Amino acid sequence: MSLQFKTQQDILESLAKQKTEDLAVMWKSLNEKRNKLENEIRVLSEQHRSLVFQASEGETYYQNLQEEITKLRLINGGLAATGPGITVTIDGDTPVLAIDLVDLVNELWASGAEAISINGHRMMATTAITQVENEYSYYIAIDQQRIYYPIVITAIGDKNALEKGLTFPGGIIDNLNSFSIFPKIRQHNKLSVPAAENLQKFQYAKIKPQE
Repeated sequence: MSLQFKTQQDILESLAKQKTEDLAVMWKSLNEKRNKLENEIRVLSEQHRSLVFQASEGETYYQNLQEEITKLRLINGGLAATGPGITVTIDGDTPVLAIDLVDLVNELWASGAEAISINGHRMMATTAITQVENEYSYYIAIDQQRIYYPIVITAIGDKNALEKGLTFPGGIIDNLNSFSIFPKIRQHNKLSVPAAENLQKFQYAKIKPQE
């Protein structure tokens, strides 16, 4: 304590011996340093805020990008889908053909379906629904895989719009009924459509660069 007191006294005596002009210069120098430090603090604070904002923007962009990728995968069949919709069931005692299923699927797409499957086969732009015939029988195949009765078409979307798209007077259901084909349509609050088993791999098609 004695040493600290003596040091403080020495400083006071030293300041007291300084000329007024010297003290003014010293005060000006200290004030300039303080202003410089305050300016540096302000710049660093602005840089910090900018970095925080950029990080936030980057995270938002990344989240938006991930959401778009998820939507694309859902549209392309890379992900399973769930939601409201309808099922269309065709029993085995009806003479349904592959072209009938194609017409039903196309009508569902036109009515706003967002995801469709037939007996667990996800419908894609490249899905092939074919009629296979031999000397013993004929059957329907999806991507060369035979499907069996009952045939259940599952479509996710606005269930009312989907049903109306099939059942309007003179529509596809009326046409099938004229051939003794009577699909059973049911609305559901929640349905599931599986992901596609084999997604197409593009060998020749490339993304066109922007001009």
